[in-house]
Amino acid sequence: PEPAAEPEEPAVEMGPRPVEGSQWYILQTYSGFENRVKKTIEEKLRVANLGHLVEEVFVPGEDVTRVKNGRKRTQHVIYFPGYVLIKMKLTDELWHLLMDIPRVAGFVGGNNRDPQPLSEKELSHIRSQMSEGFRQATLKDEFDVGQQVIVIDGPFANFTGKVDEVNVEKNKLRVLISILGRSTPVELDFDKVKAHPDVR
Repeated sequence: PEPAAEPEEPAVEMGPRPVEGSQWYILQTYSGFENRVKKTIEEKLRVANLGHLVEEVFVPGEDVTRVKNGRKRTQHVIYFPGYVLIKMKLTDELWHLLMDIPRVAGFVGGNNRDPQPLSEKELSHIRSQMSEGFRQATLKDEFDVGQQVIVIDGPFANFTGKVDEVNVEKNKLRVLISILGRSTPVELDFDKVKAHPDVR
């Protein structure tokens, strides 16, 4: 009988298992390529069999609600464009691997050849930004002061008006609506109005 085939080597995967001696570092990348750089790092680590040195590669971001012409949709927003966080035990071999990745400009902190890891205070600051301010983010879409809009819901439905103020934090607009020939300010939620189709 033929000898049994040897089992294939399992793919090397990074974390979430802890890596002893690992610290957080920041890589600077070309803005807009953060997730592509993250994916390339993970692929090259597998090929080079260095995944055991990296605990996590992280692009801070979140899905947030975006209002478009009265309709809500979800958009992924990156909190720190141009940066990728990586928790690793940095070695010369790993440093060269990271520096050879396209669209990686270098490390942030210290000097590029001897980068400085993030302090607990800096890491705490990043986490607090994510958990507090950014998690409350709901983006407006093309609602600008002076823009003509149509009210699509509520007692002023089908009225047209002009945006007088945009409050992103509260998801509200102040719209000047003509009532009995007088311009009257009305506060409305983003999803109660849409851009006027005939006015650019």
